[in-house]
Amino acid sequence: MELREYLFSDIRNYKWNFKIISKQEGVFSGSQRLKKVADELRIESKKIYSEGDKVKAGDCVFSGNGDAEQIVKAEEMLLGAIGKFSGIATAAYKFSREAGCNVKVVCGAFKKIPVEIKRDARQSILSGGIGTRIIDEPFVYLDKNYVRLLGCVKKAVKRAKQYDSTRIIVVQLRGEINSIVEEAIQAVEAGAGILMVDTGNIGDLKSVVSIASKYKSSKNIKIAYSGGISLKDIKIIEDYGADIVDVGRAIIDAPMLDFSLDVVK
Repeated sequence: MELREYLFSDIRNYKWNFKIISKQEGVFSGSQRLKKVADELRIESKKIYSEGDKVKAGDCVFSGNGDAEQIVKAEEMLLGAIGKFSGIATAAYKFSREAGCNVKVVCGAFKKIPVEIKRDARQSILSGGIGTRIIDEPFVYLDKNYVRLLGCVKKAVKRAKQYDSTRIIVVQLRGEINSIVEEAIQAVEAGAGILMVDTGNIGDLKSVVSIASKYKSSKNIKIAYSGGISLKDIKIIEDYGADIVDVGRAIIDAPMLDFSLDVVK
């Protein structure tokens, strides 16, 4: 006889109510995963917060009913369905609130995490109030490897424009083949619509903004910035003229939101 089977042998036929309580303020995420796991455990769900709901410390985000073994398994599995994803949603919400309406915050880093949780992480980012795409319109994204393979920024942008002139060309600028200033000039003159300064160097952002402003087409060119961005950087980046900020680890690696599962006496 296994340990749990022995411990619960005298209360096998009893049922208890339990609750999952948030111990922190934040944004709730993982609702669908939570419901799915609860159903797999054959727990009777009575209450569950909706995806994207704001939570305060002490809020009951889920309540259910089950026997002793189900409840023990629930504590092992249900908290994992929401803790990390609510942490991501909360971090995304904080960045969205800090940025306001003057700069667009996105997080494309969900693409770098394991495929098993990629969909849930993406939903968490959206639930936090920011996007996962640099723009909503159709675009071609030329990252550093496209630039390396095609020789330089100018060649990469021109090649992409030849494929589909209607799509906005987004090109990642790293200052690897040419200086960041030269890459910005090449990008603008070749017809790029968004210059992604992905160096984490605020001086590079300032230089690229200055270069773009000298062209007649500057009103149609947007400047994006990425690289090691934290919450305190948002206002500085905005002041330097970025239109879009792509935040990675500060959102994806955000601490989980703390929840507790408690049997109701």
